[in-house]
Amino acid sequence: MHKWLLIGLAMFATTSIAKTPAPEMTPMDPVQTAADFTLPATDKTPFSLSDYKGKYVLVNFWAHWCGPCVKEFPAMQTLYDSLKDDDFEIVAIHAGPAQGRVIPFLEKHGITFKVVVDPAMSVHGWDVPVLPVSYLVSPEGKLIYKALGPREWHVDAMKALITD
Repeated sequence: MHKWLLIGLAMFATTSIAKTPAPEMTPMDPVQTAADFTLPATDKTPFSLSDYKGKYVLVNFWAHWCGPCVKEFPAMQTLYDSLKDDDFEIVAIHAGPAQGRVIPFLEKHGITFKVVVDPAMSVHGWDVPVLPVSYLVSPEGKLIYKALGPREWHVDAMKALITD
């Protein structure tokens, strides 16, 4: 009797967990100040994170050769389109040389959020153990959430993070 009860509870727990969506991002502990950077945008103009002071900013580290990075870009564009009027911006930092592939990729996928290139991977003060990795920066310039690996970037889940 106990065996079937344990199996039933295990099946219920597995089913319940499987239906609960994973959080888009995990809270930073401790919260830190985001390191500012200045990098060339795809149009060669300099861009600094401080240009978006007072807004929530999703900072995404990626590369054109990274399959999971490329796969999440359409969802990031949807997120940007949905939240850009809510003091929300996205900055994608291409890690390493662009090799002429970034701009055609952005044009092909209709990417309109800010993309900068860090050919020498010179940005300091950011923990980038894998690609992609994303951080949510608060309007006060604090790193408040982190996501290792690709996400589906659900608009409602992200909206909850920026309106709390």
